[in-house]
Amino acid sequence: MGERNIKPKVKMRSKNINFIILVSLISLFIVTELFSNEIHICSNCEIRTLKSAIELSKENDILIIDGGTYAEGEIEIKKPIKIIGKNLPIIDGKNQRHVIKILSSGVHIEGLKIINSGVSDVEEFAGIITESVSNVRIINNIFENNTYSIYLSKTKSSLVENNSITGNALDEVMGGNGIHVWSSTFINIRNNKITKHRDGLYLEFSENLLIENNWSEESLRYGMHFMFSHNNIFFKNTFFKNATGVAIMYSREIIVTNNVFRKNWGNNSYGILIKDITGSKFHNNIFDENTIAIKADSSSRNTYYGNHFKKNGWAVQIFGNCENNIFSGNSFTKNIFDISTNSRQNENSYIGNYWDIYDGYDLDNDGIGDKPYFPVKIFSYWVANYPFLMVLFRSPVIEALEIAERAFPVLTPSTLLDSKPKLKPFAL
Repeated sequence: MGERNIKPKVKMRSKNINFIILVSLISLFIVTELFSNEIHICSNCEIRTLKSAIELSKENDILIIDGGTYAEGEIEIKKPIKIIGKNLPIIDGKNQRHVIKILSSGVHIEGLKIINSGVSDVEEFAGIITESVSNVRIINNIFENNTYSIYLSKTKSSLVENNSITGNALDEVMGGNGIHVWSSTFINIRNNKITKHRDGLYLEFSENLLIENNWSEESLRYGMHFMFSHNNIFFKNTFFKNATGVAIMYSREIIVTNNVFRKNWGNNSYGILIKDITGSKFHNNIFDENTIAIKADSSSRNTYYGNHFKKNGWAVQIFGNCENNIFSGNSFTKNIFDISTNSRQNENSYIGNYWDIYDGYDLDNDGIGDKPYFPVKIFSYWVANYPFLMVLFRSPVIEALEIAERAFPVLTPSTLLDSKPKLKPFAL
């Protein structure tokens, strides 16, 4: 289960997804360049509005729009064209409906500042929305003051890259998501910065996604939230100061690797909440200063390898309904509780991890402790079942009970142990 066996699989799957998207986009690019004309839009040009340029354009034309403000309400695109901004033109939706609505495959949007979508409690208005299309590129744009910034619906083989996305969400009911993906496949979302939305990334009923190197910050709810979405890869993303961290639910065959979950604090905040997830990998991630780094509920047959847990309230909170999970090669440092569970039974494996408070010895100098480590403390077990007992944390009574439990363990799960604890932390 070492890193040698993990990284090639991650790379292979990410390369497969990238290859499919790349071939589709290259084919589109070749066709576009062979049969395209340029149309220029500016305040002094013959064509002065984006809507009129789209109406006059033919398939595969390139529309170059100069700096300035174009307040035209909802703009619909029903043909494969490329729109490129020069000097960051502002496309203003005037708080009406969608700012740009893409109803054709083969559309390319680049270099625009897209602002002021509509707000509604019955419709989901966006800066850009795509509906039942493929081969769309949304790159190098700025989104501000939109309910949903980018909304991909039934979209295939498309790219969302290098966008700066700032929301206006004030509450969870009226707020929207930064990048919302619904019923879509083979989407690559990379190098975007997303802040101040309800959820930074929201993915539902979508498969074969590659989500890489994004920054999601200060979401009202989740930095990333996905459900019923299988065979997806999340690689090198950062989730920072989100109200309730990240939630992944009701999915299988997920790869979560080399991500950073940092400073997600709150009464119900997690680095990552894992609910009904099976057959997935959580490898080489950093969990730093979260209320609960990982909370696992009804999730089985997952591997947790090479993760670093540092300065969290709870490093891992795993419920008794989780089975056949493997924790190996992880480092636990300066957490208040390393492992917490609500059950005296244990159906998971913990082996070869580093625990900073392990006080064992290594007589044969092989780097492995000669006695097992029991990471569940009596107080963490009680709090998992009776959260109100947290008020007794670090009281003299609890400290005395912890000492007694270490000497004569009768209440904590006796089978939840690391039989080969490492004496040195693993390198980042």
